Amino acid sequence: MFVLLVLFVSTIYVSEPFKFYEVEVDLEQVFQQGKPLPRFWTSTGLCPPAPREKTSEFLLSEDSLLNLEIIGSLPNQGLKYVRIHWLLDMINFSHYDQRKAISYDFSRLDAFLDKIREFGLYPGFEFMGVPAGVYDNERKHRFAYFWSDLAMQVASHYLRRYGIQYVSNWRLETWNEPDLKNYNVLNFTIDDYITHVHSIRFGLDAAGRLLNNIHLPLRGPAGLFKSKDHHPFCWKIIELCNDSPKKCPFETITFHRKGSGLRADEILQGGLELMEHFKDRFPKISQLSFSNDEADPISGWSTPREFYSDLRYGAVLASTVLQHWSALFNGRFTNLESISHDNGFLSYHPYEFDQRTLLARFQMNLTHPRHVQYVAKPVFSTLGILASLGSMAIDINSNSENISHVVSYQVNPFYLCTLLISSNDTFESMEKRQKLALHFTTNNQLSGQTIGYVVEGLQGGLNSPVNVWNYDGKPPYPTASQFEEMRSVQFPSIIEGPAILPPAWKKFSLLLNLRTPWIATVRMCSLQSSKPTEVLNISVRNINANEIIIFWHEKPTDVRCTVGYEVWFSKSNLSIEWRQINSGKHTPFLVYHYAPDGEAVGLAGLYRVRSVDLFGRVGAFSKAHYHDG
Repeated sequence: MFVLLVLFVSTIYVSEPFKFYEVEVDLEQVFQQGKPLPRFWTSTGLCPPAPREKTSEFLLSEDSLLNLEIIGSLPNQGLKYVRIHWLLDMINFSHYDQRKAISYDFSRLDAFLDKIREFGLYPGFEFMGVPAGVYDNERKHRFAYFWSDLAMQVASHYLRRYGIQYVSNWRLETWNEPDLKNYNVLNFTIDDYITHVHSIRFGLDAAGRLLNNIHLPLRGPAGLFKSKDHHPFCWKIIELCNDSPKKCPFETITFHRKGSGLRADEILQGGLELMEHFKDRFPKISQLSFSNDEADPISGWSTPREFYSDLRYGAVLASTVLQHWSALFNGRFTNLESISHDNGFLSYHPYEFDQRTLLARFQMNLTHPRHVQYVAKPVFSTLGILASLGSMAIDINSNSENISHVVSYQVNPFYLCTLLISSNDTFESMEKRQKLALHFTTNNQLSGQTIGYVVEGLQGGLNSPVNVWNYDGKPPYPTASQFEEMRSVQFPSIIEGPAILPPAWKKFSLLLNLRTPWIATVRMCSLQSSKPTEVLNISVRNINANEIIIFWHEKPTDVRCTVGYEVWFSKSNLSIEWRQINSGKHTPFLVYHYAPDGEAVGLAGLYRVRSVDLFGRVGAFSKAHYHDG
């Protein structure tokens, strides 16, 4: 019988300067304990800045699109959804038809959503905002009709444009935090809001009837659910859902619970307390699913906080994910559908690293033409590491020294991913380093199989671009060499391996000496796993005259045995000379920033990519993509 794991952790104290932490992974016990692990954490979000009239200009800007394309470059759909406010502001009133019905111009929203799809992402589409050019009296006098017609037109337009398969994966949601004055720009009353929500539901149903009678799920009310006096809209719609469950417009109840900026467990605890309140006051909605779609360490994305710049934020995010998984695993949060991180914003000077973002943005305003440079923060790479988790997992295990771990796996072919985290939340760790011993034990479950492994991770101070930037004096316009140095430490590093275990192994041990905070994975694969598949859809984006970014896609797979990607270049299709341009540079994600460093090769030419797994097997090269420089 094929089995997998169980983590048993004990702490052994030895002589200073380091404590020694030991982890036993027994492969014979895990199958009996594992449960399906849904990928509930793969969403980010953002809000276009004021003024709202410039929503389209912002979202279609080069800065915004490049940010989203990099966000979409994590492997195995490490980020799948992007939840965005004010999308309806991108629609324009076009004309009235003969029946006095409004026709809309979707061209700007089309252009943006085309890009979202191209980047391999799905929108969290909020029915929030008002199409430009619509008269106020039109919206007010035919209130219910206006919103149901708009929802019907939006849904039917994109079902026809993209197809049912793609649009059915969108996360459609009602107006974000409608109780807040800065969001309730239309001055909804409670009755207005209730009518608005039911009109959206009616319009989606109408669109579904037009195309094979499909049903489009709706989420909401995206509320804070705090004081009933100050947040009456969200409480009222939940009360109505409880009174008439069959008439509830929502399939998923969305709420927002953030922490205070201290500990990761505050986010889960806030969600559980709200669920208990719902259970007591509104028992009839308990069968719905729930989503905390702004599950962040603290509110105020733009407020600079030092922990956002380094691995502490990544460790807090990973801890938040594991804690929610434990609550799912143990039945404490049985109806949790997802959590979302509201961190898809664009940072700005002088807080390039210190805001709640995935990437540090450098606006190179003194160049001609102006351009933007992005450097991935450790939190981005953390989400890339989480993408390696398997489809089954056991409960997390934590000790008193802030070390947590979970083992995930797939049965056939054999795949094991042990994820380990050392986090002191948003505080500096009391220890500079930690030694960790991992022991993997098996009997005959893997008999006859060749097993390989690789250890990969992020360590405080080592995988930290902000340290490089700070050392260089926080330049607002870093040089090419400074950017190169920052990018050399922006992604996870290989700590040990790839290597193949001895035949008929019974016990395998690893000793790791890691700088805190740290996040590490031990991935083990069977040679029976399929070889890497062909990389797809190469694209190249100009950054400036001397730099490009190369993107690619891969076929979705549950088994994460890929170690990295090779990027090759040839000057022309008449040449048979290809050379690997990322040789010696670990490239674990679906993106590579190429700056030739003064070489006389130029950027014009052909680019192709292939993947490499931990056995050294390579996939077929992608189709060559020509870039004209």
